[in-house]
Amino acid sequence: MKISEDRRKMLKIVTMYYEQGLTQAIIAKKMGISRPVISKILQQAKESGVVSISIKDESAYAVELGLRLEQKYQLDDVIVVPTNEQKQSQSVKKEVSRIAAFYLKERLNVEMNIGLSWGTTLADMIDEMPYSSFPTINIAPLVGGVSSEHLYFDTNHLVFRLAEKLNSRCQYFYAPALAESIELATVLNKSQLVSKALEQAKHVDFAIIGVGNPNESSTWKRLGYIEANELQIIKETGVKGDAVASLFDKNGQTVNNEISQRMLGIKVEDLVNIPDVMVIGCGEEKAEGIKPLLIGRCCSILVIDQTIAEALA
Repeated sequence: MKISEDRRKMLKIVTMYYEQGLTQAIIAKKMGISRPVISKILQQAKESGVVSISIKDESAYAVELGLRLEQKYQLDDVIVVPTNEQKQSQSVKKEVSRIAAFYLKERLNVEMNIGLSWGTTLADMIDEMPYSSFPTINIAPLVGGVSSEHLYFDTNHLVFRLAEKLNSRCQYFYAPALAESIELATVLNKSQLVSKALEQAKHVDFAIIGVGNPNESSTWKRLGYIEANELQIIKETGVKGDAVASLFDKNGQTVNNEISQRMLGIKVEDLVNIPDVMVIGCGEEKAEGIKPLLIGRCCSILVIDQTIAEALA
């Protein structure tokens, strides 16, 4: 088949660039053409279909999903952990925790104030954190503590463990995550200890939180903090998820029901004023709880698995 001189020139240039790995500057010299012209011909080759670029890596789809979510929800960073039928849920959860730990490690700086919520995902992330030394970093809890029998998930314990891993400073939140009554929560919120803890929590510059879906799966529910009658209240008041000290609606706003009023800690509305908020999640059921936070602009970074990403895309 006869081809035009322009077409032959284009094929020669793309072969040298993509197949032989020559730089645009070298090709320009060989062809006697300026470098901007070489760049223009390469772009024309892509636009006309002469060159089709495909990324051959199992993670490429996950990266593309992350970029779509960044654009759709105006996020700073989205890391999507690939999943497939062969991967067990525990394996995926461990990988999400490992990636979150690695991401945090890369973001650490000497003047950092880190805030932690509570739950299994954060506990797993801290397990994956390597030891390092940042004595000027401060770590603070974003919510009150849970009972000693559930110490592994407790925010004060998580703060202590991360501070131990980073050789850094930490504070504690000397109050329960869920008060027995609204009256008790009101009294505690007025106390100097809780007021100070809340002030510290609101002024962290990097918050790390988990998200629950009390309608499906939540640490609150699993540990028995929410009773059957309270689950009914949750369903009747339009709750879509829980994070920090809030049960929130489809728009990422705190639902002011009896349970939310008993929760001690910062509310999802406070997350909007924190420079970086990283949400860690695993399991498709978490998508229903994460989406409202994205709508409410309550987070800037996601570390999630592929099933959540697909549900949010």
